[in-house]
Amino acid sequence: MPKTENEDAPARRGASLERTNALVQTLAIIAAGAWAVYTFIYEARIKPALKPPAVSVTTNLVRAGERGQHVAIRSTVTRRNVGQTGVRVLGIVYNVTGVRVRFAEAGGGQPANLRPVPDRTTTARAYAFDGPGEAILRESRLFAGATDAGGEPSDLNPGEAVSRDLIVYADCDHYDFVRFEVSLAYTKADDPAVRLRFETAADGTLALRPRADCKAEPETCERLKTTDFATEFSLW
Repeated sequence: MPKTENEDAPARRGASLERTNALVQTLAIIAAGAWAVYTFIYEARIKPALKPPAVSVTTNLVRAGERGQHVAIRSTVTRRNVGQTGVRVLGIVYNVTGVRVRFAEAGGGQPANLRPVPDRTTTARAYAFDGPGEAILRESRLFAGATDAGGEPSDLNPGEAVSRDLIVYADCDHYDFVRFEVSLAYTKADDPAVRLRFETAADGTLALRPRADCKAEPETCERLKTTDFATEFSLW
């Protein structure tokens, strides 16, 4: 005997529920896959791109030799991308200054002409620095993007490092120690480059400055990041 319409209804409802369950499971699998892809892309590409660029600078100083009163110092300067996004290095400046130290007479106190500085305090018994120092060496370089003259590219991927050796000669009869200072200017690799210029300070050291007027073009100057590093080496 053929089934009536009422007898077929449960079968149709069962088939409909199975199709609905299959559709829900399919949509859940698609959604999970899409979320996994988005999460992977976000973690691998989007999130690192939102991080600010970060470059560290270190200098290793070694006495390389002596001739008479002159001391040769080898400086190994390493710049490393410690951020999560690519970096375009635009310029680098090395400043090496020689500094003399004045000592008081035996049994005396601090040198008589030691003057306090408003924004810092340095207390040393029986000696003081004889001025800010004299420039022994100034070296600078602009890379691609920072100068109209072209220049070589100097990009760093996350974790990548570049080292360079520099030999400096100092007169140990004239100076007691030398101060090494390194300044680095850079932007994100995918940001527009910033044109740079050199500026000479009153003490003869060089500095990197943007060509743009930071008041008129604040967004340009905001893209430019800098890292400064300084260390000292005794000639004794």
